[in-house]
Amino acid sequence: MELFCNGERVTVEVDRLASIVEALGYGDRKVVVAVNETFVAKAAWPTFRVDPESRLDILSAMQGG
Repeated sequence: MELFCNGERVTVEVDRLASIVEALGYGDRKVVVAVNETFVAKAAWPTFRVDPESRLDILSAMQGG
C-alpha cells in the first residue's frame, strides 16, 4: 500500500498503524502519530487501520538548547 509519511511517498505491506510505524523504522522510538491530521492514541495503534494514500505525520520530541 502506498501512503505519505512526513511528506514522502512510501510503500508498506501492512495496514495497521502499529505495524506501519515498525515497518518505517520508528518501532523503538518514542513518537506520536497523526493520520490525516488527526492524532491517534498509542493504545489504538494495534487495531487502527490506515487507508491507502493516507498522510502520516510521525513526530518525536527534540532536545537541545
